[in-house]
Amino acid sequence: MQITADQCRAARSLLNWTQDELATNARISRATVADFEASARQPIKNNLIAMEDCMFARGVEFLPETGDAGVGVRFRERKLEYTKNVRVSRFDRRATMSMRYAGQPFTCLISLDAVDDFHRTNFGTDEDFTAAISEMLHHILAVVERQVKDGIRDGKLLITYEMLDLARR
Repeated sequence: MQITADQCRAARSLLNWTQDELATNARISRATVADFEASARQPIKNNLIAMEDCMFARGVEFLPETGDAGVGVRFRERKLEYTKNVRVSRFDRRATMSMRYAGQPFTCLISLDAVDDFHRTNFGTDEDFTAAISEMLHHILAVVERQVKDGIRDGKLLITYEMLDLARR
């Protein structure tokens, strides 16, 4: 689903965010947010997804048009808890984060190849990977929320580039 300018304004209002705060959280320019909300221009797909994902990660659900009901936004029940502590293992080519969904603990495994591919670069240090994961955290959290019900195996959920790429589409 592609969010509308009205949904973006409404979601920001639910979160009590300014355009600057949305831009900062989505890691895009404030002008992109302002122009989109004013219907002056449509953002590129990645920027639109970044806006939607960061607000989704903060608990906003975007409702599509159905029958005679128009689009909307609302808070959804937040069941995902996480820590921002990321352990990077370049030997295993994975980063791990501890999470809980509806009270059940699991480990989120993030492929370092996915991080490289997402950023279109090759990171060389643990610190580079940690910073890159922090930058894309809202995408990761959105993927986890959408995959967690069906994707946990043996207490682990592996995040691949394909999952992150599908979230962008």
